[in-house]
Amino acid sequence: MLLITFFWVISWLVLLRALSVNLGLRKTFLYYLAGDFIDRVVPSPGVAGEVIRAFFVQKETRSTYGAVAAAGITNRILAYGVVIAGLSVGTVFMLLTGTIPAFASGLLLAVWLGALGLFILLSFLSLEEKAAKKLVSGLIRLLRALGLRRNVEELSNRAFKFLSLFHEGFKFFNANPRLLIVPIIFNVISFILNFAVYVLIFYSLGLTNLPIDFFIIIYFLAGAIQDGLAAFSVGGLEIILTNIFILYGIPPATSGVAAVLVRSLTFYFPLILGYACIQVIGAKNLLNHITAGKIESEK
Repeated sequence: MLLITFFWVISWLVLLRALSVNLGLRKTFLYYLAGDFIDRVVPSPGVAGEVIRAFFVQKETRSTYGAVAAAGITNRILAYGVVIAGLSVGTVFMLLTGTIPAFASGLLLAVWLGALGLFILLSFLSLEEKAAKKLVSGLIRLLRALGLRRNVEELSNRAFKFLSLFHEGFKFFNANPRLLIVPIIFNVISFILNFAVYVLIFYSLGLTNLPIDFFIIIYFLAGAIQDGLAAFSVGGLEIILTNIFILYGIPPATSGVAAVLVRSLTFYFPLILGYACIQVIGAKNLLNHITAGKIESEK
């Protein structure tokens, strides 16, 4: 799980530096995990986490929000692309071998369509500046209709300025696609390692003869439910996983243990790490504030 996070962070760091956003690996790792914590608590398909990361990075580097956001969204688009490719290959494999169970076919299709929808939406809004501006204009009109007129004009100006800077960063990657090769490789490695976690969990329980279709199904279903519902998946996803394991002939007691291990490693472990990072960032900001206050008083 640490290696999965490491390669995802490296991919993001490469994209940031391509846009001249200079940030060290340690702080990039810290800010990524802080955003990941928010994603695991708030069901927002990565949006809330990207906002938090952009805030921390901009505050640290004094770069524009647009450049930081462009790197983050680009990395997420690449990650969705890798997931879609992996899910497509896995589904085709199960269809050709006739190993896809009836209960999973509809769910896998829903996961595939959801990932594809997010991929297309993010790509479209990133490539089509007019579409993004129309979306922001619609949201601002909604705020006005709801009677939230306070600071709407200022918000509107900031939003359009942000979009302009964001699209400049995205156009840079669009004009220099070779810069995406290394991040794509890192995202593929992260994807493979993520899949390997599920295999290793069952190997640790002595279950070494499970078919590949079993791991394909639990990997994509567990990931989709976990990402879509965040903290609201607690309890329900464990029950779903346990029942899937039982359907594949794993004893109920072992299935329960396996479900707990899967969730502990893929959800709770990163959640705890992210919470620790947020505490570190908070403590650091407090220390900086105290230090600045002392310097000011000495003057």
